[in-house]
Amino acid sequence: MFNWNTHTPLTLDEISEADQQALLEKVANQIVKRRMTVPAILFLEICKPLNFLGSQILIGFNPFLQSIVNTSELQKFALIIEKDANVELLIRLIEEVDGDI
Repeated sequence: MFNWNTHTPLTLDEISEADQQALLEKVANQIVKRRMTVPAILFLEICKPLNFLGSQILIGFNPFLQSIVNTSELQKFALIIEKDANVELLIRLIEEVDGDI
């Protein structure tokens, strides 16, 4: 597969821990800002066993979403949520951000 955007990572190893943390914090902040804390946590908890499948679906829809969202960040997020520990971290971050408000 040819990667048109040289800044888009193809594996999770290409994303630094700091970038992973920053993107998960950004997602958590946006979820809380939109008052979607409870549905987001419920969805993440229910879909935890399917997180790899969900990440692959995001990667598959990436070409169709180019006009709507930043596909580089979407690609990074899809790679990050492949890992179970990152889904747990996202849930924790959402709860922390919601608790601060």
